[in-house]
Amino acid sequence: MEEEGSLVQPLTTTCDPNPPFQFDLTSLSSAQALLLNPSTSIDTIHSTVDSLLVSLPHLSTNATSLSLALSVLAQSAPRHPSLSQSIVSSVRSLINGQDRTSSAVLSALLSIATSCHNEDGSSILTSILDEDLVLSLASSGVYKIRSRILRLLVFVVGRWKCSGKFLTDEVMVRVFLRFTGDIYPILRRDAIDGLCEFLTVARDGVDFCVPECCLERAIGLIGDDDEFVRVAAVRMVGLCGEMLGEKENGVDKIGQMDTIFTQICSMARDMSVKVRIEAFNALGKVKLVSDAVLMQSLSKKILGSKNGGKSIIKLDKASKPCAAGAYIHGIEDEFYVVRKSACRSLGIHAVMSIKFADDSINYLMDLMNDDSESVRLEALDSLFRMTAQGCLNVQEKHMHMFLGLLTDMSSLVRHGARKILQLMKLPKLEIFKSTVNELIANLEKYPEEEEGIFFSLFSLGKNHREFSLNVAKDLAKQIKRTSKGDLTFAKPSMAATLVVCIASPLSENENVPDTPVVLFSYAVPLLGRISRALQGTFDQHFLLTFLLDHSNIKWKSQDLMPEIASKGISEDLMQSVIKFISKSVGDAWSLIKGSNGNDAEKFLRSCMKELEIISLNASQAAITTLDFFSKYIQILQLISKIQCKFDSRNSTTFHIKSHHILLEKLDSALRKIRYSFTGWTKEVECHILELSLLVDVFTFSLARIPSNEHLKNLLSKISHLEAISCLSDFTKEIKRLIEERSSVMVNLHSLLKVFECSGLEFVREMKPIKAELKVVGDDSENPLTFVPGLPAGIRLWITLHNTSSTDRLWLHMSVRGRRPQYVFLDLSNFEGSEEVRKCSSLIPFYKTPKIASFEIRVCIVIECLSEHYEVLKERDGPKYDVTELSVEKLVYFSSVKSR
Repeated sequence: MEEEGSLVQPLTTTCDPNPPFQFDLTSLSSAQALLLNPSTSIDTIHSTVDSLLVSLPHLSTNATSLSLALSVLAQSAPRHPSLSQSIVSSVRSLINGQDRTSSAVLSALLSIATSCHNEDGSSILTSILDEDLVLSLASSGVYKIRSRILRLLVFVVGRWKCSGKFLTDEVMVRVFLRFTGDIYPILRRDAIDGLCEFLTVARDGVDFCVPECCLERAIGLIGDDDEFVRVAAVRMVGLCGEMLGEKENGVDKIGQMDTIFTQICSMARDMSVKVRIEAFNALGKVKLVSDAVLMQSLSKKILGSKNGGKSIIKLDKASKPCAAGAYIHGIEDEFYVVRKSACRSLGIHAVMSIKFADDSINYLMDLMNDDSESVRLEALDSLFRMTAQGCLNVQEKHMHMFLGLLTDMSSLVRHGARKILQLMKLPKLEIFKSTVNELIANLEKYPEEEEGIFFSLFSLGKNHREFSLNVAKDLAKQIKRTSKGDLTFAKPSMAATLVVCIASPLSENENVPDTPVVLFSYAVPLLGRISRALQGTFDQHFLLTFLLDHSNIKWKSQDLMPEIASKGISEDLMQSVIKFISKSVGDAWSLIKGSNGNDAEKFLRSCMKELEIISLNASQAAITTLDFFSKYIQILQLISKIQCKFDSRNSTTFHIKSHHILLEKLDSALRKIRYSFTGWTKEVECHILELSLLVDVFTFSLARIPSNEHLKNLLSKISHLEAISCLSDFTKEIKRLIEERSSVMVNLHSLLKVFECSGLEFVREMKPIKAELKVVGDDSENPLTFVPGLPAGIRLWITLHNTSSTDRLWLHMSVRGRRPQYVFLDLSNFEGSEEVRKCSSLIPFYKTPKIASFEIRVCIVIECLSEHYEVLKERDGPKYDVTELSVEKLVYFSSVKSR
């Protein structure tokens, strides 16, 4: 504080009108440091500013010192708003006849204005500027003074509504117009920009003569030698044309707009790219142009004029502007930014003139082949606006080129093309079918865009009721001719066609009696995919209710799980879909038996996708059922793959190893579904056991001669099925073959014919068996410590759900490259009931490696105690096969020495 005070003392002594202390560059730099330092006290700031303000008149003779002092004050004003007004007033008083001083003061005022927040800067300027001062400075012969006062006016006029006016509209326009004739191009450009800003701000409050006056001056400047002046002039011509088109001034509007439009068209061939871009931007602002002039802009050949309107703008007879071919030059320009601007302007006028739209569509279609993505997108946007306004007259010759956009490399272009298709009115059934087929091909090539494609197909069907009904009847005939085992509705083409067929009945409740009932039934499994595509259009629950009410599916809410049905109609509908899918899954077995494994695989994947979509909005109770069916479908997918491999094997291409891998995955999946749920029905348990028998059949067919151990396990499964009175034809046939010791059992196809997989009914009381693990005090950045070679402890929080006291659970811990370690979990040590058990325990890991750090994979597994699973006598830990109940966790360790 002492250093601060020592500097302030000489500054405060300058308050005398004839100060003994004069600011030099060093003192000014010190003052600047004080004022910009956020730690400087308020008193010091005030005294420093006062000293500077008092010293300003004495610094006017030294240009360098004055400029630095004004710069310091200009930087201080926005930082200390309470001092802004006094600083500005003092600085304003320095404007006098000296050109150098006035220029420096104007620079400081402009700096203060542009640095202040919100509208404070313009408010400060309006409080110190007046008409006489502005006119005096604007007439100065010094370029810097004219430049700075012009920039101040442009700054203020942009904030005029908030800061108030210090000049009348007439004076402001007169000042700007004077500057448009300045010898310096940059001032002419800034003056035009100021006029444009003024016209924009005062748009509704000025008389029509103001934009007319500005227009006449701008037209005189569009031939300026400077590129940037021409750009600004063309912009002002477009703005004035836009304003005059909106005002009622008692003149021939069409003739006036034609003149303005033609003047701008003359700049479409300017040598400057920037001018050409601005010209087409301005053309889009001029409305009420006659069809004759618009049509002339699309033809390089001079057409006869039928417009008898007189121009309100007096033009030089030597200049004969013409609109001929203006848009042709624009869309053929070598620069894509010009083509883009021309395309946008063309689309604006096409919406306002049907005749012009009919001719411009050919050029817009040509732009679809443009190398630039942005140009293609702009053309699509223009076509979309034309379609939305009913101005797009689609012809057959255009459709081939347009539909080609559906395969464009750009996803944005493809999306834009589909948006237009959603609004199109196609004239013929053949064109409609061709469009649907192209969208289906689009779906097959870009399956990730399914939602957008489905919505486009839905919109097409909704907008063409008779055409979609024709397609629906053809599809119903195709389904009727299709054999029961060929589930073609799982294919993208079938799903897409179904969306088209149900669109009209669903959206307007029309054609419902005429639409074949079977289509509504086939659409039910596609509910999730269709509802996602129609988000915001139809509620998922309404959609499902509609499909079920008009299909031949019999469904009742009391057939669903009680805990779901009690929660309302939404959960009922969700479960109804699951029920329908589960029944449909059984039909996939007919494909497997018919050696159509690839078709079955596609269909099962479709069902799996539906379950995934439904699970996004499912309740916790419904998720258990969804998880069960998901695992069940995975089992059927593995069976389908195995069957395909058995059908394709021969003496030279058969690979035993790949078969064994698939069989091991299938066996593991069966254990997973068997020990991950509880509370299922006898029918479900029988079905899972029969699937396990099917695995044995595959194994026997592979091994040809089954081992005694395999036969023993197989007989134990059959005994279990007998005990619960579940002997199907498939089980009886296997039992007969074993008793007869027949070699026919290696014949896979003979057994597959009698195996039935008709789908599963709902499991009312099914609950998930699962476990949750939480490692206490461990993560990858803060690992647990250990001593290499000695046991290490892991603190775990364990939660078990729906476990029985007879279950044998183990903690499985493994380190890469080593045999796993098992720790038995005694359920008597857990608190809670069978529904939820919890326990916190310190688990030892004995064989820590002699390395600096390592990680352990930890999970909870359940031992498969059923008598038909093989006993693993050599294993330390569980004696039977195991399956995981929890997500695997990583536990990180770092040795004590490495810490």
